[in-house]
Amino acid sequence: MIRKLSIALVIGLLAFTAACSSKSSTTVNSASVTGAAAASSTPGACPTANTKSFAKTRFVADVALAGGAFKRYIYTPAKAGKFKKGANGKVVALVKAAAAGAFVINRLGAAKSAAEANPTLCKLLAQPIAKFSAAVSGLVRQAKGGAGSINPSDVNSGNGFLSDLHSAASQGGAAFTDNTNTSA
Repeated sequence: MIRKLSIALVIGLLAFTAACSSKSSTTVNSASVTGAAAASSTPGACPTANTKSFAKTRFVADVALAGGAFKRYIYTPAKAGKFKKGANGKVVALVKAAAAGAFVINRLGAAKSAAEANPTLCKLLAQPIAKFSAAVSGLVRQAKGGAGSINPSDVNSGNGFLSDLHSAASQGGAAFTDNTNTSA
């Protein structure tokens, strides 16, 4: 019992630290994200040549980590019913989901920065990244909220936005797979 409580406390502190240190973890509604993404994906805003070395590689690494964390700590537990009322291990699953959500938002910010440094990725990926980031931000709010649960339909829509990001990245020549590998 004490071990579980201390693990939950550590994970909660990590989530709080990641959320506070992430400049991209501010909450934004979907309409303004879509509008901002459309404005930043205009051809004039994108570079004509790479502005960062290894931009595609950085993008693939960051978005694969974000996708893997989403799948492992948010999508899979939601499908297993870990976020339902009365589920065994619900609190730990919610804490892990909040921490993973903060990590996902952080890595998506880094992926967006890398995508904006490449002309091809900039045009294709600004909107899918913004939509997935907004969906994960909403899930983090739900995990931290007073209701203490995550709506499975919101998780499914987040998974849909991740699939859209997969498709757009493949179209831009930066295909990736979600990194769900663990050392434990």
